Amino acid sequence: MTTRREGATTRWGIAGTGWISRTTMNDLRLTENVEVVAVSSRQQETADAFAAEEGIERAYGDYSRMLEDADLDIIYIGTPHGSHFPMAVAAIEAGKHVLAEKPIGVDAAQARELAALAKDRGVFLMEAMWMKFNPMIRTLQKTIAEGVIGEVRWIQGAFGFGVPYDPDNRFWDPEQGGGALLDVGIYPITLAQLFMGVPERISAEGTINPDGVDKRVLVNLTGNEIQAQLATSIEHMLTPRTTISGTAGFIDIDMPFWVSGGFTVWPEGIRPGGPEPYEVREPIEGIGYVPMFRATSQAVLDGLTECEIHPLSATIEVLDTIDEVRRQLMAQR
Repeated sequence: MTTRREGATTRWGIAGTGWISRTTMNDLRLTENVEVVAVSSRQQETADAFAAEEGIERAYGDYSRMLEDADLDIIYIGTPHGSHFPMAVAAIEAGKHVLAEKPIGVDAAQARELAALAKDRGVFLMEAMWMKFNPMIRTLQKTIAEGVIGEVRWIQGAFGFGVPYDPDNRFWDPEQGGGALLDVGIYPITLAQLFMGVPERISAEGTINPDGVDKRVLVNLTGNEIQAQLATSIEHMLTPRTTISGTAGFIDIDMPFWVSGGFTVWPEGIRPGGPEPYEVREPIEGIGYVPMFRATSQAVLDGLTECEIHPLSATIEVLDTIDEVRRQLMAQR
């Protein structure tokens, strides 16, 4: 297992040179306790090109070779969904700490297996649910906990967009973990369960292909006296907004809710003579990944194996919900 190094930084290896790796590289550079020193790809030429473009010291055309690099503390997995589980297993078995893009596995069983393996090997493991590290979300939690809108009773959220059908596209390929739920539906479900906990009742309707790739879904969750109505799609656009309503008022989160810079509080809703709504604003560092990268690095430096903001139990609970939603969709076919 990689041991705590002297100093205030951790050294990272990036698995994958696709869209997510390219998108997050600048945020990794902006994070003061992170050093990106290696990258891997399926072809050496691709790894070399990415390393040259991003100023990374070492490039590997074989993921297993990068895992043999004793100088690396953390592996950040940014490959297609279907590969997250086997790549995380390999990294954990190599004694590396792991931050794996969401979803950490294609179902709850894979997440549970990874959690058990990481615990056994004593390494840090987390799903990269960057939304939960957003300062806006942290302030939102505090605002709701203070009772500004009373007791939460209703959550509504959606995330979806149209992706033209292509069996080779990761969105439509079951081997790559395709479908709306795992790619974008995971965000409103995660946000809802952040406030309601594990749902007591789950109901869903929508459309799903015979291969298990869900296309559009409406999910209803109930738990702890809270109801949530959530929508996701890869067939059409959805308004990327979330509202949280309580016994006294409601909160409207600025779009897009998963990387929002603020929200509007209506303390008593829309009531003649009632208090005026007010806005709450929080900064967004980079494109929004910096707080998660910082927290991951600090957790490893502190010798932790999980992060309190997004523990593995929360990851598993959300995937349990997604598993049940898919089960219901398949039963409706």
